[in-house]
Formats: sequence, C-alpha cells, structure tokens
Amino acid sequence: MIGSNLPNPHPNGCFWYDYAEKWGVPDIKYCEETLCQFISEPANTWSNLAIVFVGIYVHFISKKNPENNSKFINLYGLNTVFVGLSSLLYHLSNNFLTQFIDFLGMYAFFGLLFLGNLELLGRIKSERLLPVYLISFLPFSVMFFIFRYSGIPVQLSIAIIIFGGLITKVLVVKRQKVNYSYLLAALVTFVIAISCQLLDINRVACDPTNHWLQFHGLWHFFNAIGIGFLFFHYRRLSRHGGQ
Repeated sequence: MIGSNLPNPHPNGCFWYDYAEKWGVPDIKYCEETLCQFISEPANTWSNLAIVFVGIYVHFISKKNPENNSKFINLYGLNTVFVGLSSLLYHLSNNFLTQFIDFLGMYAFFGLLFLGNLELLGRIKSERLLPVYLISFLPFSVMFFIFRYSGIPVQLSIAIIIFGGLITKVLVVKRQKVNYSYLLAALVTFVIAISCQLLDINRVACDPTNHWLQFHGLWHFFNAIGIGFLFFHYRRLSRHGGQ
C-alpha cells in the first residue's frame, strides 16, 4: 500500500476497501462521508457531470467550423470531458490510483491552457500543439509522484502549472486588444468555485451526511461554468489570429 497519513476512507468489507489497501489512499479527504457502496461519494461524483456536459457542448460548437479554430480550440471540448470523467472516477472510488487519474485530468486542462497561450503568442506552431500536449503528461506525472513520495502536497503541482499559465496569459492580454468580457466572467466564476472549495476543505460549511449537495460539488459546478466562459474567450482570441 502506497503510504499516506490518512486512513483508508472505505470501511472494511466495502467494495473499494481492498482497492484502497492495494493502491493506496488519497492525500486529502473532502467533507462528504464515504459510503459503503460502489459510488462512495454521490454528491461529489455526480456533480462532475456538469463538467462533462459543458465539454460535450463546447466540442460540438467547435466542430461546426473547425477550420476557423486553432488546434487548441478543437481540443478544448474533449479535453474538458476527460477532466470531468477523471474527477467523477476519483470521487466514485476514492483511492490513490484514481486520484492520480483525477490529477491527469487537471494536468490536461491547465497544460492545454498553457500551450494554448503559447500558440496565441506564436511560440508553438499549431501542428505541434497536439504532440507536445501528449508528451507533457510525462513530466507532469513524474512531478506528481516526486511530490507524493517526498511528502509534498500533490496539489502544489497544479499550482506550478497554473502559475506558468498565468504568466503566459498576461503576455497574451498585453498583445491582444479584444473584448475580455468572457475572461472576466470566467475569473469571477472561478473565484466562486475556489471559495466553495475552501469552505469544504476547512469544514466551514460541511454536512458529511448530505449526499445531494456538497461545497466540493459546487466547486465542480462553478468550474464547469467557468470552463465554458473560458472556451468562448479563447475562441474569440483564436479568431483574431493571436495578433
């Protein structure tokens, strides 16, 4: 069993107990109690469908005129679907292996944003974006396991990628003079999402027995809305050609 400071979240004899013993347990526990059933965190699991639906929606929008979009935009929808499904799997099962898959989803999202910014800046050619995007999972995964075995919170690996994305985003904003209303809406929505996450993690707003509504579930919901706004923002930038 891969080491963790937290106990197995699944009671002995439950469906996911042996998997958590074999693969390890996550390094974080959200408010919702872990139930002795296949879907161990119902509220935190099903709320990810909001992200999946947004991903499907923006994918079909981008498919209408793919020739007018950058490679980044054409990848955005399916990438978002993967984000939602990876998080859904993690909350359904609550173990270290599926937590890693959940992080792959977050690496996919923030890594694509970073590469999309580089594409807009002309630092990476559109035809190279997909192979670079796929290769990026290797260093991200290595960083995840280095952090895990060093006792460093693995969430910090996401913060590092976000930092890189923010720096490149500032450069894009300086270069392009377009309407940034979608970006502003996305930022406001993400702030609300982060607030919900903090309320859950710090147990400020926490009812473990509520399996319909959790603040971590609201984090998923508001992130889904923000991801949608961000799509329309980047599509607008893409159609200006990054100039």
